[in-house]
Amino acid sequence: MQLDQTPRTIQIENWQTLINSSGTRYRQIEQPLYLKKNLWGYLQVGRSLSDLDRHLTVLRLILLIGWLATVLLVVWSSWWLAGLAMQPVYRSYQQMQQFTADAAHEFRTPLAAIQSTVEAILTLHGQLEGSEIGDKLAVLKRQSKRLSQLVGDLLLLARIDGRLVGQFSSCCLNDLLSDIIEELAFVAVEANVTLVMQAQPQELLYVKGNEEQLYRMISNLIVNAIQATPSGGKVSLLLTCNEREALIQIQDTGVGIAPEEQIQIFNRFYRVQQDRSRRTGGSGLGLPIAAAIAQIHRGSISVQSQLGQGSTFTVRLPLEN
Repeated sequence: MQLDQTPRTIQIENWQTLINSSGTRYRQIEQPLYLKKNLWGYLQVGRSLSDLDRHLTVLRLILLIGWLATVLLVVWSSWWLAGLAMQPVYRSYQQMQQFTADAAHEFRTPLAAIQSTVEAILTLHGQLEGSEIGDKLAVLKRQSKRLSQLVGDLLLLARIDGRLVGQFSSCCLNDLLSDIIEELAFVAVEANVTLVMQAQPQELLYVKGNEEQLYRMISNLIVNAIQATPSGGKVSLLLTCNEREALIQIQDTGVGIAPEEQIQIFNRFYRVQQDRSRRTGGSGLGLPIAAAIAQIHRGSISVQSQLGQGSTFTVRLPLEN
């Protein structure tokens, strides 16, 4: 057998595997020949392994494709089975959302009727004011108003969870924040808190969203800041931006929030200071509503706070265009 060049021996024994300069493998066997116990030559027989190598390459490719197909099949099957298993949970969650929305909607009418009736009694019978019955009616009026607000908040959350937030349009944040500051100024005056606004960018900032919901989100944060700030304190509203986002910061000089509570304040019905929340009529839904509105607008809300030094809530919203 003739090779292109002197072959390289892989292993030295009767059976040898040789590789020529082009990388083709050969398999040969070598046997010594004896005549009357005298070595007089060698017999070498060999053949090319190119066909075997080609078949092995095809087999490896088939095994690789089969392995990848098996992995993809397992992943798809797992995803499909997981989705199938989650269907009852998803249906239950939808039913819970629907029940919350329906219950909140059904409660609004009788609550409004109770509140109107109490107000009418107090208005028509002025002599009841200051009496025991008048005091009880006043309590009933406050509680019905608080319950109406709670029902409204639950209905709003149900609509947000169901992505029913109305039409999105172009909203100018500068004008929106100015309106909020103007309308909440009396709340700050009653609490003896200074409320100021600063807008650093010279140009107007626009975002795509529902103006009513954005108003609710920012006003919730400002009202919470005013309630958390002691008399003589300050609440600042700062509007800035970067290349892609508008940043709205609400800073207060209030009591602050403990680190272990900062991760829970956006949970529904969670209240940092339960006594203060009850006095101010808080239900623990203001911040969750704000967070849900930010999320539906592809934004986020974060908080930085230290006890005794106040808190800073930062809202990030993607700029239009």
